[in-house]
Amino acid sequence: MYILAPLDITQSLMDTNVLLGQNATLSITCNAFPAPKVTWFFNDTELKNSAKHKIEIKNNVFSLAINKADHPDVGVYRAVVDNGIDKTEQTAKLNVGVKPKVEAAKPANEQSSVIGQDTQISWKFSGIEKPVVTWLLNGQPLPTNERFQITETEDGTSTLSIKSAELTDKGVYTAKATNAVGEAEAKTTLNIAGIKPVLTNDLEATLQATKGESMTIKLTATGTPKPEVVWMRGNDELAPSDRIQVSGPTGEGEDTYTITILNVQPEDQGDYSAKITNVGGSLKSKKCKVTVMKSPEFVGKVTAQEVKQGETAVFETKIDGYPAPKITWLLNGKPLTAKEGAQVEFNAATGDAKLSIAKVDLQQHSGIVTCRLENAHGSQEETARLDILAAPLITTQLSKTEETVSGKDVTLRVVVRGSPRPEARWFHNDTPIAPENTTYDEEKSEYQLLIKGATVGANEGTYKVVLKNDLGESESTPCTLTVLEPVKLTKIGPATDAVDLKVGEAFEISFDIEGKEAPKVQLTKDGKEV
Repeated sequence: MYILAPLDITQSLMDTNVLLGQNATLSITCNAFPAPKVTWFFNDTELKNSAKHKIEIKNNVFSLAINKADHPDVGVYRAVVDNGIDKTEQTAKLNVGVKPKVEAAKPANEQSSVIGQDTQISWKFSGIEKPVVTWLLNGQPLPTNERFQITETEDGTSTLSIKSAELTDKGVYTAKATNAVGEAEAKTTLNIAGIKPVLTNDLEATLQATKGESMTIKLTATGTPKPEVVWMRGNDELAPSDRIQVSGPTGEGEDTYTITILNVQPEDQGDYSAKITNVGGSLKSKKCKVTVMKSPEFVGKVTAQEVKQGETAVFETKIDGYPAPKITWLLNGKPLTAKEGAQVEFNAATGDAKLSIAKVDLQQHSGIVTCRLENAHGSQEETARLDILAAPLITTQLSKTEETVSGKDVTLRVVVRGSPRPEARWFHNDTPIAPENTTYDEEKSEYQLLIKGATVGANEGTYKVVLKNDLGESESTPCTLTVLEPVKLTKIGPATDAVDLKVGEAFEISFDIEGKEAPKVQLTKDGKEV
């Protein structure tokens, strides 16, 4: 008894790729009973054993061998499987190809590009079927960005275009060509070079900075990539800080580098330079000699002082300037010296200036104090008043006696020092006098009392003046005023100026005489005493 089995294909016919000139084999594995018959067709033409084709059966494997495959052998092959019970057919394609090949003398080379420039790498491949080309950088897939672009031409050339080359683009680029029968690769080592920096505007030879203000030093430089600049003072590198600000170009077309120092101080003086560097090379700038100056100025004002007689007057101020200014203190336009009791102090580190005048005296030290500052860059001065507070002091007393003629004006005078200016009160026989006729001559420090049309009854007597301010009072010595009256002579008789007399006749002439004191009377005749 026979058991019939339908066709059981355990390995199907598969498309096959073969290199040109090599043997190709198509096979199918089928289990069935009775054993099937397999008929082979090429493009619908049945194949028989020949020098080109060899048909074999081994166990359950049915195969077709194609000797030295060539392009005419490319096509569709069909296997018809039939065991009388069951029938099926399968097809497969045979491709005859040529492995990819690099169309160059050597599959490796080197190229150089400059940072920022566009560059291209090209390799030409041949092969059947036409190879597919992929690109790698240092063995890894190319970065995905707009700067990398791959184009291909019909002749098999694959070109990698790199836009605006960067340092990171440096490396080994691999073009890998693949088709069904093999692969080939070509490598290019790409070097990225820079353009050496060029100074388009160097540092100025000198710069004068103002103490306490900011200063900026700048240069312009080109290069690819944009250079880095290190600033130096002498041999010391200057690092950015709260007081040192460094800046460089930030956009396309910019090429300016600056260093700014805030609140410039004398220690910032020196020779400044810059080192400009990129991958293309480096260079140094010229030196810029920075000097620091400042014309004198008063940071703190000199203020007026009121000091009691005999005490010490102190004037203080804060100044600035570089070089440190010469300080001169003056009193009423004349330089103060130790002879006037002046002592001068100055702290250059803090700028504190001080003038002390010991044992101040109203007459010697009152007036305008001037602080004058001078250096090579200018001068400045401040003034303040020095007032000496002193109790009244009479320097010129009233005359002990004064005489005047009745009806005439007379002035009493007293010279007094004192600050604040004393108030004067005049007295006549200890009775206060109204102030209407009192005056003060500021230039002479003289107090005056004017007595108009003096008379014995109203004005004769003792005068004094009392002077007073907040620090005390002083009373003058008394002055005795004597009012002199002129003698008044009134003829009583005879009534006429001419008298006729007889010889031996008596003659009488009489006068009424008035005066403060009994006058001496002398009678004369023709100018001669009688």
